[in-house]
Amino acid sequence: MPASTPPPHQSQPHHQYGLITLSALVVTGMIGSGVFTTSGFALDSLGSPQAVLSAWAVAGLIATCGAVAFGALAVRMPESGGEYLYLSRAVHPLAGFLAGIVSLTAGFSGSVALAALACERYVGPLISLPTWLPEHGIAAAVVLICGLGHATASRLAVRANTLIVLVKIIAITTLITAGYLALAGRDPATLEQATAVSTVSLGSFASTVMWISFSYAGFNQAVYVASEARDPQRTVPKALLTGTILTTVVYLLLNDVFLRSADVEALAGRPEVAALAAAALGGPTFEWWMRLAIGVSTFSAVAGMMMAGPRVSASMARDGVFPRLFTGPHGISRAAVLQTVLALFLVGQASILDLLNYLGVTLSLFSAFAVATLWLPSPTPDDKTPSRLPPHVVVASILYFGATAVFIVLMSLFDPRYMLGTVATIAFGGLAWPLVRRLTPPNTAASDGLVEDR
Repeated sequence: MPASTPPPHQSQPHHQYGLITLSALVVTGMIGSGVFTTSGFALDSLGSPQAVLSAWAVAGLIATCGAVAFGALAVRMPESGGEYLYLSRAVHPLAGFLAGIVSLTAGFSGSVALAALACERYVGPLISLPTWLPEHGIAAAVVLICGLGHATASRLAVRANTLIVLVKIIAITTLITAGYLALAGRDPATLEQATAVSTVSLGSFASTVMWISFSYAGFNQAVYVASEARDPQRTVPKALLTGTILTTVVYLLLNDVFLRSADVEALAGRPEVAALAAAALGGPTFEWWMRLAIGVSTFSAVAGMMMAGPRVSASMARDGVFPRLFTGPHGISRAAVLQTVLALFLVGQASILDLLNYLGVTLSLFSAFAVATLWLPSPTPDDKTPSRLPPHVVVASILYFGATAVFIVLMSLFDPRYMLGTVATIAFGGLAWPLVRRLTPPNTAASDGLVEDR
């Protein structure tokens, strides 16, 4: 809990997000760019559709354990802030600051950039673009629309986000159904060729799971707006688990369709694997609709992350570890502008594969650290939750932390270069910490930007 209690008129947020909105936020954060870009690279690494599907299933099981663990964290501390909140309260403000820097750069700005680049990759061929438009102009436009939308019209953006999720689920369900119908009419010999098996090394499998883990990283999206939820100790855990299970099923079905659509050589190493699969299954018309559906999906992923991300910056500013510019009546709006600027920078600097390498490890690492705080004493003096964790939470937290640690170690042994971005981010945060503390002393009397920002 904050060091001081807000005045009565600030005690309740203006918005009370319910289970449907929170579950939609989780689904939006997960079904974005990763599922439509990762499997081509995974197939190039593993060489086998069965191995790729196994990696998706393993990553889904890990994410489900993480959803259970983060639900317990939301019960213990039903406030906005995510990993920053849990680590700063339970461990040390520096640990929270590092998590906040990771959330700001990798978790949201990097993820927004990746989703926007994926959106451009899929919808670009559907649009006649003027010759003067700069490279990645579509991706930049997506970032600007979503970022400025949440900065200036947050209430409308939230409602639009939930509607887009509904449209996305309908579209993806239609695509899965159409895909299986097309596969049912395929020559069995063709399907057998498309599902050839190859030998897989442990290191490459671990690397692939970490790439795929980015697609599941949004399983904890609802905790970032926990203080704005209706009955957060009940709705947030339900939303996390519901959204994660639903998304895991969708991922497995989608990838089964993608990977059975064509042979390995046609899909391996290609980021637009869904469009290639659609063309192989249903020709140009089916590919056109697939590109359109994925455009909606990736656009809504950007919108969802623009909704959740600024809450981390505002929470850090409230605690005095980020500029006070991001507190008060317009703190979240300013944080949305900052996130937009960072995302635009990354859109112009990084490729899809570069971002997948960086985001999978960095986000999983700090999520695992946050889950480990469940094993520490509650940092809230008036915490009314039971001191002992329920058995299913204990098992889930151990599995999530242990599996994440093992796969990161295996990935690092396979190719240490995958850790460079993560190490650089942590080093930057550590070096910036003394300067931030000197320039932004704690201000416990500061108003809660999460409450007043409307």
